[in-house]
Amino acid sequence: MIAYIQGEVLEAAEDGLVLLAGGIGYRVYAPMSLFAAPPAPGEMLSLYTYLQISTQTQGEALALFGFPDKKELALFKLLIGVSSIGAKTALAALNSLGYGGIVGAVQTGNAQTLTAIPGVGKKSAERILLELKDRIMKLEPAYLAPDMPPAPGDLAGNLRRTAALALAQLGYPQAAAQKFVDEAAQSLPEDAALEDMITAALKLAARG
Repeated sequence: MIAYIQGEVLEAAEDGLVLLAGGIGYRVYAPMSLFAAPPAPGEMLSLYTYLQISTQTQGEALALFGFPDKKELALFKLLIGVSSIGAKTALAALNSLGYGGIVGAVQTGNAQTLTAIPGVGKKSAERILLELKDRIMKLEPAYLAPDMPPAPGDLAGNLRRTAALALAQLGYPQAAAQKFVDEAAQSLPEDAALEDMITAALKLAARG
């Protein structure tokens, strides 16, 4: 099992990177939003990893997921242990809400925040809360006080990042996607839903 990898970044994309280690280029899926700065080609990088082995006939038989911190890896493992939450959804969760956003949402029982994760609806969000409440408290018992909701500004920023990621997955360059989302957010109410933000950003993108 590959538990840790250190090497040189050959390529970096929205969903991960290619890391050269020991003369072999490893495709590593990673939550890029967790890095202090986007990894760049030539940079030396160290990641804690999780190797997923699939028995399905379609898709990748092996997939390597990397994280800059042990706690992020631990949270990823907790998420994929929830029924109906796969590795790609867990990765999207860390990309859109970040470590603190997920931990805070679970500790405060905030299912609405979790629905901002691509592919997670109300039922899946409630399942995450039910199955991870105690485990999250063991992982990070003092991260947020039980009665403290995440700051509204943080939630708004997370929604914008998630919306920009959705546009990037549709083929828009990341910088342009973020620009359209930021412009769209200015004309939307503070409690706008993720779907409304994506729709408004796509309308701006269509205008060019």
